[in-house]
Amino acid sequence: MIIREARIEDAEALLKHAEKVYGEGRNLLTAPEEFNVTLEQEVQWLKDNKVKGHLTLVAEHDSIIVGMLNATKGSRKRVKHICMFGISIQEEFCNQGLGSKMIQRLLDWAKEDKDIEKVCLEVFAHNERAIHVYEKLGFKVEGRKERHVKFEDGTYSDELIMGQFI
Repeated sequence: MIIREARIEDAEALLKHAEKVYGEGRNLLTAPEEFNVTLEQEVQWLKDNKVKGHLTLVAEHDSIIVGMLNATKGSRKRVKHICMFGISIQEEFCNQGLGSKMIQRLLDWAKEDKDIEKVCLEVFAHNERAIHVYEKLGFKVEGRKERHVKFEDGTYSDELIMGQFI
């Protein structure tokens, strides 16, 4: 497994990865039918992230992208010290330590940035596997948004806000 920074030429593979993970379950905010990003939009997103100094990591298995982490630095003065991230890993590659490795790489990157003091994330309260990984890596629950997400079947999920000072 290789973890590296995303490149512009990864755009098409990142779209395929996104389509796969959006179709795999109820742990991402975007519903599968809502994902309609074009190749051109994905390329522009990658370019913009690079210019803004954000971090986008990919995990490759046999030259196929199976995981992605995107970290966005605060853009306004009062939140410049904060970095938010999201991560997605294809189900068949979960429970192999990949998420921990990607997040550790993010934390190392954040510690090198003179502005970043805190790394934050939001996670569905029912996603116990992810919460376990985050807590193992030092993240703490800072808040809960009750019934924040409503699924197509009418059920809800709370969303946890987690953070770690670095």
